[in-house]
Amino acid sequence: MIKSENLYIHVPFCIKKCRYCDFFSTTDVSLIPDYVTALVQEIRLRSQLNVSQPKGNAVTVYFGGGTPSLLEPRDLENILQALDNAFGLCRQTEITLEANPGTLDEIRLKSFQRLGINRVSLGVQSFDPGQLSLLGRIHSADDAVNAVEKVRACGIDNISLDLIYGLPGQSGDHLIRELEAALNLNPAHLSCYMLTLEPGTAMHTMYERDKFLPMAQSDQVDLFRVAAKYLKARGWDHYEVSNFAKHTSLRSVHNRAYWQMVPYHGFGPGAHSYTVKSKADGSIECKRSWNAPDLDGYIRFLKTGNLPASDSETLTLEQRQMEYVMVGLRTSMGLDIRIGQNLWQNRFLTVFEPLMDHLENEGFARFQDAGQRFVLTLDGWMRLDSIVASFVEPI
Repeated sequence: MIKSENLYIHVPFCIKKCRYCDFFSTTDVSLIPDYVTALVQEIRLRSQLNVSQPKGNAVTVYFGGGTPSLLEPRDLENILQALDNAFGLCRQTEITLEANPGTLDEIRLKSFQRLGINRVSLGVQSFDPGQLSLLGRIHSADDAVNAVEKVRACGIDNISLDLIYGLPGQSGDHLIRELEAALNLNPAHLSCYMLTLEPGTAMHTMYERDKFLPMAQSDQVDLFRVAAKYLKARGWDHYEVSNFAKHTSLRSVHNRAYWQMVPYHGFGPGAHSYTVKSKADGSIECKRSWNAPDLDGYIRFLKTGNLPASDSETLTLEQRQMEYVMVGLRTSMGLDIRIGQNLWQNRFLTVFEPLMDHLENEGFARFQDAGQRFVLTLDGWMRLDSIVASFVEPI
């Protein structure tokens, strides 16, 4: 088994469920103590299954949700101690905590920083009161500004802001004002997500009842261009379709593991893991597994000393090929031709060179690193879905 050095913790608690969110969460915060006890148990049990792997140091820990900032400092301390015992943490480990601006205070933040949190991802989503209301957020624009100031004051400078764009009626000028408000806070990183309607969300129900009319996708793509060009003109590094860093050194190390298909462990109800195993014949086996999105069941299983209900799949070669293309084309690193040749058993160029040449001639892509990398341009990213489909079709 190839060791995972990237760890994800799913914290499934929110004060209020946002209208657009389809991540597993609950508003019953009274279950937090039982959840933390179960989580620590899961980390311990899972680490015992990998005792043959030498203990090193985790590269990243990411607390996602939900709203991880609802955890008490003592809860976070117990979780981090369990992770340190199982995987090893050090000063260089990137430890990110997602936070809702409406849930932060100075005392809690100072405790988080002392415990090792060195990166905070704030779910700002918008600085517009009307949009915040439509999205179902619990905070105001002033709360977001104050939250950034509080995080920085407690000694955490690596701050990422999440923004959502493409809401009905939003114009390019409006989006630029949103981006200006974000840059005025001097963040290290921005994640700018296009609003999508996910089945099962409150916003999707509103749409089904004709109470919400989404923006046309073509108009959303136009806003994507506006955001990309605005941030590029200000020197920001557009390193993934939805992600921008103030400098290349400030890219999200944890998310890079997903985009590069690097192994990672996920803990908590609904969390996913990705493992890679070297086989005797020299091939590798890639497996994705996940815990059931069931908090009560998660707690119940672990109270009895058993791992929570889960499921898994071993990826076929075709699935690995499709995921490599789908993920790689999203990033500024693009597709590594050498990896492609290996995945396609030396047939990658035979299959895709005509398509890649066509995309380059159309201005949608370019070859880099002496032809060893194939990277989409901004115009290519604007057509990402159709380009990915062109690659997937021959698989």
